Amino acid sequence: MEVYTGLVSFGWPWFFQIANTLILVALLAKFLFKPVNKMLEKRKNTIANDLSTAENQRVEAEALRADYEKKIKEIRIEADAILKEARNKADERAKEIIQEARDKSDDIIEKAQVEIERNQRNAYNELKDEVAAMAIMAAEKIIGEKMDDELNEKLVVKFIEEAGDVKWQN
Repeated sequence: MEVYTGLVSFGWPWFFQIANTLILVALLAKFLFKPVNKMLEKRKNTIANDLSTAENQRVEAEALRADYEKKIKEIRIEADAILKEARNKADERAKEIIQEARDKSDDIIEKAQVEIERNQRNAYNELKDEVAAMAIMAAEKIIGEKMDDELNEKLVVKFIEEAGDVKWQN
């Protein structure tokens, strides 16, 4: 028979219950708590590694962004330099074209002046020939006879020399 002495009785069953509880706690600790703790520790390490990796990637991304911004600045500076050089070359080419045009116009003017002088000489020579012919005709009419070629030539040369020295007056 059992003696009931209250809520807790200290007999062999009580020791077996304590022993079973300790064995259950030891088994749970070995097969449940340790794997769960290992899993939680592993999860904690994984999260820490992911955070570390994310931080490293953020730092790398910031470095890349800074590098790209620096390269963009350099590209803009280079583009400005290229544009400036292109403008300078265009200005130089424009000056060359203007100088070439001036040189060509000077050549054309010089050639035109030479042509004008040549035309003036030709006109003067033609005028001389016409004046000589008129002088011969006038002399023939005055003298009334034909003159020989040698005499004609002497008279014409003399007349032209004297007429060339005289300035024409209006």
